[in-house]
Amino acid sequence: MWAGSWGIRPTWCVFALVVVMVSFGARAGGKDPADVTAFVHDADTCVYLSGEWDSTLPQRRKDELSREMDAACAHIRARQEALQKKYRVDRDIMSELGAYQF
Repeated sequence: MWAGSWGIRPTWCVFALVVVMVSFGARAGGKDPADVTAFVHDADTCVYLSGEWDSTLPQRRKDELSREMDAACAHIRARQEALQKKYRVDRDIMSELGAYQF
């Protein structure tokens, strides 16, 4: 059998790839509770919008970003803290929530 230049068989590579994909995708398939999913969406939006902000932007774009940030980021820190209390025994969710620093 072919073992590649590192002595690794292609079957093992495929197996390892499947294991990694399954382990990382276990929660990615919509397994999080709805409140966590909504928080992650809004938190990702906040992170994205904060990266868009620049003092050299035209005022119209600044106003637009401000409205979007107000809609998505209102009370984001309080929501995060409430979810951390609610799911304190779920290590996977706690890890996901802890990835955001607001």
